[in-house]
Amino acid sequence: MTNQTTVRQHDKTSAKYLAQYAEPEVQSLASFPAEFTYQHVLVIPAFMESAQFIERFVKSKLAEQQCLLIVVVNQPDNDFGQQHQQAQIDLAQSITAQGEQLWQQDNLQLVDLCHWTSNKSVNSAILTVDRYHQPIPAEQGVGLARKIGADLAVALYFAGKITSSWVHSSDADAYLPDNYLIAHTDSDVQGDDKFKSAVASCCNFYHYSENQAIHQANWLYERALRYYVAGLHFAKSPYAYFTIGSTLSFNMLAYCQARGFPKRSAGEDFYLLNKLAKLGDIVYLADVTIKLDARPSQRVPFGTGPAVQGIMQLIAQEQDYQYYHPEIFIELKACLQAFEHLWQEREQPEQWLTGLSQGAQQALKNIGLLTFIAKQKSAKQAQFNKQLIVWFDSFKTLKFIHARRDLGLGNIALEQAITAAPFSISNEYKKLV
Repeated sequence: MTNQTTVRQHDKTSAKYLAQYAEPEVQSLASFPAEFTYQHVLVIPAFMESAQFIERFVKSKLAEQQCLLIVVVNQPDNDFGQQHQQAQIDLAQSITAQGEQLWQQDNLQLVDLCHWTSNKSVNSAILTVDRYHQPIPAEQGVGLARKIGADLAVALYFAGKITSSWVHSSDADAYLPDNYLIAHTDSDVQGDDKFKSAVASCCNFYHYSENQAIHQANWLYERALRYYVAGLHFAKSPYAYFTIGSTLSFNMLAYCQARGFPKRSAGEDFYLLNKLAKLGDIVYLADVTIKLDARPSQRVPFGTGPAVQGIMQLIAQEQDYQYYHPEIFIELKACLQAFEHLWQEREQPEQWLTGLSQGAQQALKNIGLLTFIAKQKSAKQAQFNKQLIVWFDSFKTLKFIHARRDLGLGNIALEQAITAAPFSISNEYKKLV
């Protein structure tokens, strides 16, 4: 396939996405000034945040790397959001005060930083999106906020305003290292093998708080995250990666093929990565380490903030934080190994199941494996195996783990699980603790 043919296909994919699935803000870019171009693009949704992350960006090395920071200042369309609208207005005004307004259209505003800081090397800008005067539906939450920002980034890239083909997605509580943006650029230039089929990347990370109680709770939650991914690696799952929105970057074409962030109030990073992982590799960047503010939060229904709050309550009650039994990952590994022979025994799946533990057999039945097999009776082996991996994705894997937990392998104390597991958490984590 020639490069020209590839470009045409890319244009067709992106054009379809932008025309049919992108958010309305993209239409406002029609009048975006032709003379302004940037190498990188970083998207951050902001609700109940101070302006510290903006000030941090302006003073950082990232602002010297031709980066367009897209900040989606948003609030939910409920009473909770209305209570914080003035704070959102103040945040937007503080962004405007960082530089010179170059362009404004509808709810978008471009602020140039080049001549307004003490750092004369700054060559970046901030594009703000006002989604507080027109609040975001509460049930669509941060997922829609991220999608608006990413859609704008994609539209600007395919219009020739952004050079890099990667969207960087993060949060206001993230302290991004100097090598955050250039990690992908350097790999592109050097032809890094791990990026050849990459559609997304996840950076290394650690949580920190000066509050000892919060720090301890985050420390436990982070150990759980690393234990879970290490367990998936041990099982040789193709979906073994971290799903943390503030450490995520993704290829623009793959993002279009996956039809963007799901509009959800939480878990949007998990579901986007679940779709992206079916299109290519998720690369882990161990040398790009993001510091995250450790903090409890009620802004989303589940995720790090609520989990940390729950752990703090357990610690206060002198109870153990419990997590998945390591035996579950041993059984998951056995299932994935057995999948290699499932096509040959697809006519007698009950016979195939006897090679697994009783609990694993029932867990697979509970999540619908027999229904999947029934629908694939006429599939060739290669097609069957491919569809099986697509079906048994990150979400189905989690459902299997939960089903096996509910069928007898109940949660145990996290530290007990880590000690008993036939795998260890990552060396990168040990260096950061």
